[in-house]
Amino acid sequence: MKLIFDHSLSIYNVQNPLIYLEAKREGESAKFMFENGWIVYYKDNQEHWYQTQSSRLKIQEISSKRKNQLSKIKISGHTENKQIETPSYLKLYNHGKFEDFFFDDLFWGRITYVEDQVLFSIMNETKSKKSYGTLSFYYLLKKLINNYEYLYIADYFDIFNYKNKLQGFEYWNGITWK
Repeated sequence: MKLIFDHSLSIYNVQNPLIYLEAKREGESAKFMFENGWIVYYKDNQEHWYQTQSSRLKIQEISSKRKNQLSKIKISGHTENKQIETPSYLKLYNHGKFEDFFFDDLFWGRITYVEDQVLFSIMNETKSKKSYGTLSFYYLLKKLINNYEYLYIADYFDIFNYKNKLQGFEYWNGITWK
C-alpha cells in the first residue's frame, strides 16, 4: 500500500495537527482495507482510500418491527421525482459496481460494491418524518443478509452518533473494531 499525505486537506485544531491520510492499494484486498479502517471513494474514476474512524454494521436478521416499517415504504431502483438529482460530485461516479435505491420517490441512497465488500455512504437529506435514513440501514441489512458479513457505513464522528444506535454497530478506533 502506498500512503499519500495531502497536507492541503490537513487542519490544525489549536492542540494537534490533523493530517489527512490516503492510500492506494498495491495488492491489498478490499476486505483488508475495510477491516483496517479505510473507506473508499472515487474521484475522476480513480479509486482512493482514506483513513478515518469508520463504522460498520454486522449483517444479521432485522426485527419484525423494522420489517413492518419497511413494508409500508415503496422501495425501487429508480424514481420519477425530478427533485432527487444525483449530486454534482457523483456525476463522474462511473467506477465499478454501485446500486441506487429510492424510498417513496423521496429518499435516495447508493451502495458501492468493492470486490467482496459493500459500502453505504451516500444518501440525500429529506425532511420526512418516516425516518428514511435510519430505515435505509435496516433495508440494506435485510437485503444483504446472506451475501456479506458487514455493511460498511463510512465515517463515525459526533455528527454521526445516531449510527451507534443501529443494530450490530461497530466503529474503528484506529487500532481495533469496538
